[in-house]
Amino acid sequence: MKRFDRICLAALTMVLSNPSYAAQKTIQWEDRAFCQFETRFEPTKDDEARLRNTINVVFVDGKFYPYISSFVLPYEPGGPRQLTTAEFERKCQLAKERVASLPVIALPGIEEYRRLNIEALEDSCWFDTILIRAKSGETAALREYTPSVAACSAYIDVLEGKTDLRAFWREMTDAKCRTYADPERCRIDSQKGHGDPDADERRRSDVLGFGWNNCSTRYLKMNVWAAKLESMRKALAASFRRRFKIKAFPCAD
Repeated sequence: MKRFDRICLAALTMVLSNPSYAAQKTIQWEDRAFCQFETRFEPTKDDEARLRNTINVVFVDGKFYPYISSFVLPYEPGGPRQLTTAEFERKCQLAKERVASLPVIALPGIEEYRRLNIEALEDSCWFDTILIRAKSGETAALREYTPSVAACSAYIDVLEGKTDLRAFWREMTDAKCRTYADPERCRIDSQKGHGDPDADERRRSDVLGFGWNNCSTRYLKMNVWAAKLESMRKALAASFRRRFKIKAFPCAD
């Protein structure tokens, strides 16, 4: 036992006296599954900011940009409210500039991943800008989102007054409620306020926010490319693990 202790002490002394090990730093992070990890690196070989950015892109956020809300949230100054198109476009431009200039570790394929992220971001911003305009009364703007116009034009026809709003809303609501655990309760709740003066305005809001929105989001590049982007992210993660040793901790319940 004493001999084993001497061996362990000698090994530890060698590690601590190794200049390379002593110069290393540690980065810890938590992924989207609430699992914690850490990696050690040498600042003389790898820039810490680039490394942290790469970890966020590959393991934490899973992409180059976070979700961009078209609303000013309740806890923000002036909130809650819908952003104007000019405000939202500015927010998107700043996000795009950040993605384009974000310094990362040069992993194989990461610049192509960045390029596709920028395209997906631009597409998402285009979509939300059109939705803001439609909420402001520019219903015809919905036809400008060409990826979904063929599949989702029925919702636009209703909002433009070309087909009966109430009949379409009933069919849409019935279809939605059939997916609920208690379809009848869903129908009852949906009919509340049916006779109110603003009932048709709320129906139009449902057709736009639930109907057209849900129909069209499947055509967003971030969704169309979801499998491809995830495959690329996994390849980047594998490249990162080959370059840096990662220690995993037990995941949170």
